[in-house]
Parts: sequence; structure tokens; C-alpha cells
Amino acid sequence: MKKVLIGCIASFAVMLFAACVLKTNDGTYVASLKSEYSVAEDTIIIKDNIVTNRVGYRRILNGKLKPKKWSVKQWRLNEWGSAVIVFQGNRLLIGDTPYKRID
Repeated sequence: MKKVLIGCIASFAVMLFAACVLKTNDGTYVASLKSEYSVAEDTIIIKDNIVTNRVGYRRILNGKLKPKKWSVKQWRLNEWGSAVIVFQGNRLLIGDTPYKRID
């Protein structure tokens, strides 16, 4: 009985330690996108499971850059109907777009 009790206490201590050092994906991720129609800087900020997507973009019309416009969207991580985010170390993917972690 004493061995079982010691085993349970040891297991609990290991689980508690593992829970305290879980890796979080909070941070800022960036991507630069360019096509023949626009140039964009895309920033993803993840904090406490809230995802904020800030996009600054400039349209290209007749070969000339137009003034910069901004778009901001926000959603909860893993929320139904939201964009699927795949974490890969210091990178993340949303669809086919790779983002690099900067902090």
C-alpha cells in the first residue's frame, strides 16, 4: 500500500511539473505577400488563444502602387468556422501561407 501511495504522489508531481512547462504558441508571426495585383504585410498575433490578423496592403493598378489600406480580423484559436492554423516550431501555416515567428 505504501508503494502505491508513493507511486501516486510521484505521478502527480510529474504531471504537475509537465503542466507548468507546457509550450504556448503565443507570439507574433509575419508574412510578406506579393502578386501582380497587390503587395501585403500580414501579421498574426496570438495571445491567450485570441488570434488577431492585421493586414496592410497596397493594390497595384496600371503598374502603380495605390495608398496603403488596413484590415483587422480577430477570432479564437480552434473556434468552429475559423481559419485552421498549423504550428510547426517557429512557424505557422494558415492555408498555404507560411508565417515566421518574430518574438
